[in-house]
Amino acid sequence: MFKVTNNNFLHATLVCFLFTQNDNKLEGLANKLATFRNINQEIGDRAVSDSSVINQMTDSLGSMFTDIKNSSSRLTRSLKAGNGIWRMVGLALLIFFILYTLFKLF
Repeated sequence: MFKVTNNNFLHATLVCFLFTQNDNKLEGLANKLATFRNINQEIGDRAVSDSSVINQMTDSLGSMFTDIKNSSSRLTRSLKAGNGIWRMVGLALLIFFILYTLFKLF
């Protein structure tokens, strides 16, 4: 039969204590792992959101550059078509700014 001794009791108590301690450590590690998974998920969600914003900005910039290119080509065509008119408009603006500056100074 099994003889109960003080030594066996201490051994059983120690084993129980070690199991409890290991269970507590495993539970702590599981909580930390869950926290890291949540952080990883949040980082992934933010990356997707930021990627979407960047794609929208890229599309907007591309559209803006296309509009600028079209406006530039139309301006170039109009400058070539009416050379005399643009010189007169430029000269009128230059005279206006000179007169404005002179009246402002005096």
